[in-house]
Amino acid sequence: MKSLILGIVQGLTEFLPVSSSGHLVILKHWINFPGEGVVMEVTLHFATLLAILIFFRKKILDYATKEKILLIIVGTIPIALIGVFLKDEIELLFNNYLLVTLTLSLTGFILFLSRKSKEDKEDIDLKTALIIGSVQALALTPGISRSGVTVAAALLLGVTRKKAFEFSFILAIPALLGAFIINLPDICETDIDSLSLITGGIFAFLSGLLALWIFYRIIRKKDLYLFSYYLWLVSAVSLFLYLIAQTH
Repeated sequence: MKSLILGIVQGLTEFLPVSSSGHLVILKHWINFPGEGVVMEVTLHFATLLAILIFFRKKILDYATKEKILLIIVGTIPIALIGVFLKDEIELLFNNYLLVTLTLSLTGFILFLSRKSKEDKEDIDLKTALIIGSVQALALTPGISRSGVTVAAALLLGVTRKKAFEFSFILAIPALLGAFIINLPDICETDIDSLSLITGGIFAFLSGLLALWIFYRIIRKKDLYLFSYYLWLVSAVSLFLYLIAQTH
């Protein structure tokens, strides 16, 4: 049951701009989910990667050109460097509940800034790809929404909403695949039973497809900043519950 819940939460929050990692850290803190580090987290991310491949199956083919592949490579460099060289330090952050309450608020602030975006770019150049990729690297910190901050960054750089949505998730493919490969040894050695990982993965995949469909319609209506209020609420409530628990 716990893996089912985590799978649904992962799928929905991975693609909505609210930080799946932040929600999972908070959820696992309160339901005492077994396992260490980011094993379940990465497994669920792989399931949501499959959801991206299905949802963007036609657009992915459009990126099979030398120019667009270069954009993806440049945008992936920051997260690849940080993910490889700071892997152990990043894993420790997934046990920091208080950090997550703060980073959720930060994500909300970044989304709120996107209200003032001016969309005039249909194409993404190398400089824009590098900036968006650098912002994506911030999402290695739990509580920072990868989809939220990358789409918001693209909008603030003048990229149109449709292109920002598309590029953000295409850029996620090598990042999610790389995270899965790097953590594959940990997944093979985990104490979490295979059924829990499979159950969580299936529900993460299905809820991920639903979340992509929802996010696509939200971004077209220019309502991205509204998620700021939700994030600030979750952050405040999580912090309040933590402080109450510490007094008992």
